[in-house]
Amino acid sequence: MKKLTLLMFIFLISCSHTPNIAGKWQEPGTISSIEFGQNGTFTAIDDMGMNVSGNYTIQTNGRIRLEVKHPNNSDEIIIGNFAVQDDELILTPDEDKEILTFRKTNNTIYK
Repeated sequence: MKKLTLLMFIFLISCSHTPNIAGKWQEPGTISSIEFGQNGTFTAIDDMGMNVSGNYTIQTNGRIRLEVKHPNNSDEIIIGNFAVQDDELILTPDEDKEILTFRKTNNTIYK
């Protein structure tokens, strides 16, 4: 019984520490932004004004998976690390290790 209680406690603690990334995040000094919905969808604008959207999944240990839907019906999978500190979101895609830093904004399209 003690093991079950301990496992449930660890599970609850680990779930409660998952950062909430829902909302709009803007890259300072650029037009780049990304907005995460509560329903696992996102929209993004890169620094050249290109819009993309898709789905995201928060994984364990500060990992995120983005499934980008392109207009030509080809999907792109991006997996990397993420962290939220106060009003700052840091994304580091595995493929290029570029560190992307965003600030939380109040202008959201998702409600």
